[in-house]
Amino acid sequence: MSQTPEESAAASKKITSRLKRSRGQLDAVLRMMDDNKPCDDVLMQLSAVKSSVDKAMKLVIAQNIRQNTDCKDAKQLEDLQKSLDLMLKTK
Repeated sequence: MSQTPEESAAASKKITSRLKRSRGQLDAVLRMMDDNKPCDDVLMQLSAVKSSVDKAMKLVIAQNIRQNTDCKDAKQLEDLQKSLDLMLKTK
């Protein structure tokens, strides 16, 4: 049971959305630097950027696993999805 085209498109959209959010956060860091904001504020925003990029990386890896795993039945696919969900919740 491979991933359907609709599932693949939804996953790609989620990854793209996450990356756009990361880009927006990084743009905010650059504005903060231009505005000479305090170091603590800049570092907090950079931490948010890092977390967002890490999440995007996990989504890309999860998508690759889904696309390249040949689950034989719905139970295997469900178990894989649970494992992937756990992976995405951890850092």
